[in-house]
Amino acid sequence: MEILTISGGSGLFGEVRIPGAKNSVLPIMAASVLCRGTVTLTDVPHLSDVEASARILQSVGCKVLLENGRAVITPPEFPGSAVPEPLMRAMRSSLFYLAPLLARTGRADIYTPGGRGARPIDMHLSGLEKMGAHITEKDGGALEVTAPDGLAGADICLRFPSVGATETLLMAAAAARGETVLRGAATEPEVQDLAHFLCKAGASIEGIGTRTLRVMGRPQLGGARHTVCADRIVASTALCAVAACGGDICLVGENGTHIAALLHILRRMGCDVCRTPGGLLMARQGRLCAPGALYTDVYPALATDAAPLLAAAFLKSEGFSAVTDTVFEN
Repeated sequence: MEILTISGGSGLFGEVRIPGAKNSVLPIMAASVLCRGTVTLTDVPHLSDVEASARILQSVGCKVLLENGRAVITPPEFPGSAVPEPLMRAMRSSLFYLAPLLARTGRADIYTPGGRGARPIDMHLSGLEKMGAHITEKDGGALEVTAPDGLAGADICLRFPSVGATETLLMAAAAARGETVLRGAATEPEVQDLAHFLCKAGASIEGIGTRTLRVMGRPQLGGARHTVCADRIVASTALCAVAACGGDICLVGENGTHIAALLHILRRMGCDVCRTPGGLLMARQGRLCAPGALYTDVYPALATDAAPLLAAAFLKSEGFSAVTDTVFEN
């Protein structure tokens, strides 16, 4: 779509079904490489990144079926270890294939991924090195990562609760020999969803949802069926739109647990929010009050991706508002 024609001046009313989270389904699709049986995922959003992830899976030998919000992935007995450069460059989340390929085949030949913003991968690589990986950086962003004797459990402390590094090392630990203790881990809902998927496939993970994860590696993981958690950013988008324009909305499949910080702010601004058995209701009929200065931070604080959505609502509020991001550079 190249043109949006918008007729303003009206409130927003209706019902929105919240799809599965992109930031959850992409690492789970990558983790399916670790499995020795068929993986079936439901509530899979129809997105270009999901299709790109399917192409990466097919490039290493997996059979992939995407249809009607469902993904069925059948890994081969002997998957490939290299992802072609164009597929790696297509999206930031291609980095999630590093750990599964390394754990399953003993090597991974990949490229530094695409995507926006400066997001170093040093925590991913240093954690894998502690587990026994050897890393060679080549020209053009190529990475050759090997573990000829397999990955071994390690005690790893992240200097920052990075979601991506936590997910990379969680996948590596699930298939490594012995126990891995991951300290300073991210606790985002998408990290928890990946952990729950791995447990369904046979992994042993303690401390899900806390800053310390203990993982006892398994030599083989089986297939699994899993429903992807709701996308809290889609939910935040719809709520902030109604906050800005007025009206009321019913979110189906979102109970508000993972967006509690945002809901607290919306209530302060004058929105009425309540939970229902099937989801969440929000209405904004009166004036919108400015909340003052706000800051994003790691979960469970206000998410970075919710900041510009709230900023749109601030334009309709009475008083001073500001939001500052503390997570990402620039």
